Order: sequence, then C-alpha cells, then structure tokens
Amino acid sequence: MNELERELHYPLGDTLPAPGATLEVAPGVRWIRMALPFALDHINLWLLRDTLDGREGWTVVDCCISRDEARSQWEQIFAHEFEGLPLLRVIVTHMHPDHIGLADWLCARWSTPEHPCRLWMSATDYNLARIGSAGSNGFGGDSAALFFAAHGLRDPLSMEKIRERASYYPTLVPGVPRQYRRLMDGDVVAIGGRG
Repeated sequence: MNELERELHYPLGDTLPAPGATLEVAPGVRWIRMALPFALDHINLWLLRDTLDGREGWTVVDCCISRDEARSQWEQIFAHEFEGLPLLRVIVTHMHPDHIGLADWLCARWSTPEHPCRLWMSATDYNLARIGSAGSNGFGGDSAALFFAAHGLRDPLSMEKIRERASYYPTLVPGVPRQYRRLMDGDVVAIGGRG
C-alpha cells in the first residue's frame, strides 16, 4: 500500500456486491462488480432506476467485456434485481472493452420494435469502438507497435505483446449497436427524474 492509499476512506468498508448481484448504495443506485481476466481484475458498473419516455425501468452505466461469465452474471441480475422492469438504455462512458464490450448484446437483448434499448455515448468513442470491433488496423499489431515506438516505447517484450494483439479488441467487443444516442460535452442527462 502506498502512502496515498492510507488516506482513502471506503464508505462501504470491505463490502462488495456478490457476482450476479447488486449492492444498493443509494435509493435507485445499485453497484455491480464484474470480474475481468486482466491485471485490473474487475470493473464497477452501475444500475440506475430510471424513467425514459414515460416508461419505468433501468439504465446501465458501462457493461463489461464480452465473455460468457459476464453474460451469465447479467442474466442473474435481470432475473433477481430488475423487479420485472426493462432495461431502457445503456450509457457507455468510453470505448475501452470493459466499458462497451457487452453493449450490443444488452441493447439487442432488451430492444423491442416498440421500445428500442439504445446505447448512449460520445461520437468519438462510438466510432472508435465500431472501428475496433470490425477488426480494422490500428488497435493492435504492427501499426499499434509503430505508434508506441514513435512515442518512446522501446521494451522488446512489450512491443512483441502489442504485435501479437492484432485482433484482440474484437474478441472483447464483438459488435457495437448500429444506432446510438450521441452524448456531447455539456449535455445534461436526466436519470430517475434527476438531471
């Protein structure tokens, strides 16, 4: 533990949400924690009670990488935490795989012809995620290694790892919804009657 970590105060102590469950941290605000198979071993996600276009339901903020374990945990949350209400929208904070990986699946899972479940995010991050999930060049492989080398990365082992990850992003983000609601700087998003 470093010196600054000693200054941190965790209001819930060591209490964590169980896998496939939520922990209410305030009325209408539920914390979800999903495991990741990386050095950063988890992501915090948020389930917010909401009303959108006159319908009551939930908004999800961020959604985890695409993997069977995460989908299974989401199904448990749908069954036991949603109180019979639908998912209204998915807000993604940025295009990193742990934040957008299951957005396409969540939106498709909860969309109906009358009530689409839409992705909300910035245009830059949306378009980068679409490019990355399509397996386009630049998210790994030689072009990414050249980019990092031009910015000072010289470690041969790190460079080799980057070269080997030519198709890594699409394994974590296999798709991005075809439609989305663009979020822009200065937007005020009303959630649960607050905004």
